[in-house]
Amino acid sequence: MSEVTGVEKMPATDSEVDECPESVSVVGDSKLRRTLSFTRNALTASRLHRKRSKKDQTGPMIINDMEGEGRKKNFLRPSWNKFLNKVVQKMSNLSLQNNKNMCSSYVYGRRPNAVSLSSNDIRVPPVRPGNFPGDKVPGVIGLRNHGNTCFINAVLQCLSHTDILAEYFVLDQYKADLSRRNKLNSKKHGTKGEVTQHLALLLKSIWSCQYDPEISNKFKLVVDKYGSQFRGNNQHDAQEFLLWLLDKVHEDLNTATKKKYKAIKNSFGRPDDVVAAETLANHVRQNDSFVLAVFQAQFRSSLTCPRCQRQSNTFDPFLCVSVPVPQDQLRPLYVTVLYTSQQPRQVKLGLSLPAHAEIRELKEQLAQDTGVSEQHMLITEVDDLGFQRTFSDNQPLSMIKETDPIYCIELPQLKEATQDTGEYILLIWVNTLIVDDQCARFSSPYTMQVCRETSYVDVEKLILKEMCWSVADGVLESDVDQLPGKIKMRISAPGCGTSYLDRSLEHPLYDESVDNAIALCDTTSSPPHLKLVLEWDLQSKSSMVIDDADHVEEHSSVKQLKQNSELGGSVTLEECFQLYTKEEVLGAEDAWHCPNCNLKQEVVKKLGLWSLPDILVIHLKRFRQPPAKSHNRSTIKLTTLVDFPAVGFDMTPHLCGSGNPGPWWKQNTNGTSPPQHNTYDLYAVCNHHGQNLHTGHYTAYCRNPYNGQWYCFDDTTVSGVNESDLVTSAAYILFYQRRGLLSPSSSSSASSSSEHWATRLLPPLPPPSETEENFKRNPDSTRRPPSNETPCLLTPTKNPTTRREVKTLHRSL
Repeated sequence: MSEVTGVEKMPATDSEVDECPESVSVVGDSKLRRTLSFTRNALTASRLHRKRSKKDQTGPMIINDMEGEGRKKNFLRPSWNKFLNKVVQKMSNLSLQNNKNMCSSYVYGRRPNAVSLSSNDIRVPPVRPGNFPGDKVPGVIGLRNHGNTCFINAVLQCLSHTDILAEYFVLDQYKADLSRRNKLNSKKHGTKGEVTQHLALLLKSIWSCQYDPEISNKFKLVVDKYGSQFRGNNQHDAQEFLLWLLDKVHEDLNTATKKKYKAIKNSFGRPDDVVAAETLANHVRQNDSFVLAVFQAQFRSSLTCPRCQRQSNTFDPFLCVSVPVPQDQLRPLYVTVLYTSQQPRQVKLGLSLPAHAEIRELKEQLAQDTGVSEQHMLITEVDDLGFQRTFSDNQPLSMIKETDPIYCIELPQLKEATQDTGEYILLIWVNTLIVDDQCARFSSPYTMQVCRETSYVDVEKLILKEMCWSVADGVLESDVDQLPGKIKMRISAPGCGTSYLDRSLEHPLYDESVDNAIALCDTTSSPPHLKLVLEWDLQSKSSMVIDDADHVEEHSSVKQLKQNSELGGSVTLEECFQLYTKEEVLGAEDAWHCPNCNLKQEVVKKLGLWSLPDILVIHLKRFRQPPAKSHNRSTIKLTTLVDFPAVGFDMTPHLCGSGNPGPWWKQNTNGTSPPQHNTYDLYAVCNHHGQNLHTGHYTAYCRNPYNGQWYCFDDTTVSGVNESDLVTSAAYILFYQRRGLLSPSSSSSASSSSEHWATRLLPPLPPPSETEENFKRNPDSTRRPPSNETPCLLTPTKNPTTRREVKTLHRSL
């Protein structure tokens, strides 16, 4: 922080205060942030004190700036102690009825905090809510997507609605820690405050309702500067970005003074409380920031020797708990099989396949159940509009949802080309009705093979012949050209655009568009073929088609599979934690040398939570790597619905040990801590929509702490959401807050929005100024009264800031 400067003159008398007021903003800690009026030379003593040699300086003095519980101690230089006492004394002597100086008590367009010293003489009038621009709700604003930055936007919205964190940044409480950060560590690991300052600026713009897309764009540029993995416009994992951001902010705000860890004694056979306390003290030597104070706790990893039952416990910090999602070994899948020469033509089957299976395994299962050769199968998706996706053998089944209309089409054996008939081609088509540019599929798909030298009219005749059970009598004997209406044949292939078979060509199946569509077929998974979508107009369909139903016989396996799926349904967050803390037997490759037995053993490993943070971040491990034998290397997403509580989530059963200690930074050196509430309430959810880790879209559900309402943040789009609709299969990261958690000012737990810290961003209406009074007395004066428009929160002040030695904010929590 910059030093406070002043004019070096002799102290002025009390009468000079009203004549020559000067304004200064005492910044660095929210409890001391206030613009005060004092004499011109009030800082002379402080400036002279800084010129003294170190041997003449005394130790830091302590001033209590909070009373009652949660008392906070600020370490100040002796000169500042005298200076602040002098300021308070003079302010208490000033007449509060002299309104002409009140306008100078506000900077950044917000109501300053009262200076909470031993005196309660300085009071700030209450501010009523609802005065934000356009009656907006503070914190409820969307963020611009700057090119696949939805993962950043979703995380930022969740952090913005982390009330204690938002207050810390928006009210500039972070600046004291930023000025005291360890210089050596910041040069080696931090971002020199850039990431932290841009994050603070972004949060200020959100909570002051003054967001501009350029602010988030600059934040993205800073992220690119210090996070090379996030450069460009590719999609990334939101949980990875969250941990990266918290780590960078921690490095910027790290006020720890030690450089090296202490060696820890062997934990084997020692009490857990002692080992945990030693590990904690060792960690805090190098890591001490507000981020860790809010988000970090400890988990315990236990290794138990199966022979002597002795345990070796290690303790490590965590910012986020990544819990596995329980999943059945088998997943349901419904497939409609289309036969070429068998009745019924279409049969719907219910199949159960391994969760990590591929399309190849699906075809193997279908071959066993239907007798159709795998080489003659085409696995494709056919919906009401026609053909959609066609799948290759090495693609994962996770790409297919349980409700997707999947077809297994049996393809006939392709005939060999001869000199008389030429080359043959496989045709697969569906029928659609086009009315007013609206498309609707009818009847079932069909297949056949024809010679590529066949004319357009002959192709139409062969198609109608294949559909003989659905067309009217006499259609096949009639001349196609004489039939009412027309049938258009659209080529269906990805990347080929909209192209049709050309009726004017003698051999339309030799057209370039047909060759391009066939070239896109994966010949390793299915024979080369051409997909067509027949577009019927209303006249041609009504005159030729008598049966447009899609007849599908449902096998008994479908009903049985649905019953089994209903019994499974979803899992609970409790079950996720039970799986997280489940014992695991390590194999021979991970054998552990037991000091007691002096042997390598296949030990039992178990994880557990030793302590809990104030802000508990739970990451649902929905993405898994495919099996090693799999040809597909993309991640697999688990879409299992996890039922999590919105209020009253008790974490006590998931704590290991009898002490159930609280947050690590509240613990004493002996590992104990004051009694803590282990009940948490949900306030934010980061959702992932899509099938893959590197694709899809991120959104966020957040509870606004100002008005208590839930909102859905989808980039720039913001809408209300009911609490009952929060639980979805897209939930990816859960944010919980400890019940009863108080903000540093104890205002965030207020029952009404008028007591929330965000009201400090609003200035009360100032009393009439001297100019306004003169204007009332002299209406003809050319001087106009100043505007009452609220100054911009983001405009930097020119007032000097103070240099103070203060304890970090989280010390007072």
